[in-house]
Amino acid sequence: MAWKPDLLLKAILIWTMITLIIVWLPVVRGLMDGDSYQWANSFWGRQIGGTGVHGDYWILLVQAVVGIAVLYLGWRGARQPFHWLLLLWLIPPAVQACYDSFTAPEEYRFRGDTLGVDVSLAWVGPLLYGGFALLAIVWVIRDLRSGREKVTPEWTRVSRVLLLIAVILLPIQFILLRFGEQHGPRDQVGVILTMLQWVLINLSFVPWSKRIVE
Repeated sequence: MAWKPDLLLKAILIWTMITLIIVWLPVVRGLMDGDSYQWANSFWGRQIGGTGVHGDYWILLVQAVVGIAVLYLGWRGARQPFHWLLLLWLIPPAVQACYDSFTAPEEYRFRGDTLGVDVSLAWVGPLLYGGFALLAIVWVIRDLRSGREKVTPEWTRVSRVLLLIAVILLPIQFILLRFGEQHGPRDQVGVILTMLQWVLINLSFVPWSKRIVE
């Protein structure tokens, strides 16, 4: 029988995908918008930022590479070093979320100027980040003790098609983001397509059953 991630691992991977949206967006927009795009983020308690691909953009790239590796390995058999990368990705933000919530609750917010998003994370941040970090620890301990055989699922046509669609979106995103007015309608559509692209990339990692395409 082909390997499938259990329900707990699926929930953890979906949450990891969600947390990576705030990395994927500035990575793509910094490259496609150019210097007109100003971004800011946080990395292990440190505020980072820049314009386009300048400033701390390299830190975003490191985050994206590690995050994509976590998701790819998690969906494709959960082989090492997945366990340790998963904990590395989830535990530090959980600690930081708790710290920010207690020390500066009014400033602990998620903001997205293009779509007009401004949400307080004062209580939901520690709950979600901390909760999923604990679930990840539970899953890692349970999986390491299980002694299961580490099997890599085969790529199916569904995965290849989803990844191809994500790639096809690139020139459309570039036109919308590079030539659209900052925070205007085309810019907003470009952001939505970038988030859709991120979902498609993650769905391409899923070990789909071959019966879906038979």
